[in-house]
Amino acid sequence: MADEKEVVEHKTSLAVWDQDSPVVIRRTARMKVGAKCSAGCVLKDHAIEIRNQTGARVAGAALGPEPWPGTAGLYWVEFEFPAPADTGAHVWAISSAHGDAFSNFTFITVPPPEHTLTVHVRDKQSQAALPEAEVRLGVYRAASNDRGIAAIELPTGSYSLSVWKVGYEQFSTTLDVSSSLSVDVELAVEVEPEEKYWM
Repeated sequence: MADEKEVVEHKTSLAVWDQDSPVVIRRTARMKVGAKCSAGCVLKDHAIEIRNQTGARVAGAALGPEPWPGTAGLYWVEFEFPAPADTGAHVWAISSAHGDAFSNFTFITVPPPEHTLTVHVRDKQSQAALPEAEVRLGVYRAASNDRGIAAIELPTGSYSLSVWKVGYEQFSTTLDVSSSLSVDVELAVEVEPEEKYWM
């Protein structure tokens, strides 16, 4: 009786990270795409494609020679692709011929920026600059740098500004942006609730 050969099924998983958000219409968007084969195949130079909502090919790139640091076999590439001309939410797909894999990804396109909002984040009590504070302005996001400063480019409009950092109370306000401006935000240390002691 002939030996039976084990058939190994090649399933490819796809991942997207470091994706621009939001994306300005008609500009170039960037993101990283990774692929990993369940059978441990070396995917160096393997083709990855981006297709829009109609299935049309938008861009293609080849995976790099080395896996992403700290992973076993996640080959990756930094993708650049042209953003669509219309604003709003979009659902596109990345695909890999190896393993016949595909995965959807979403992104939001916005009009070209007209102004710059600069947010200075400080500790309310000490007035020290607060780095790594998360700043959100509608669909726009940024993080404060070592000097507690975050800058966001955006078009004219009314926005809900939210600033948050671990260990601090969240700050929220509404801003009408019609020109470039700076905003000072002071975050108060979050008060821990008193513990109840039972006899």
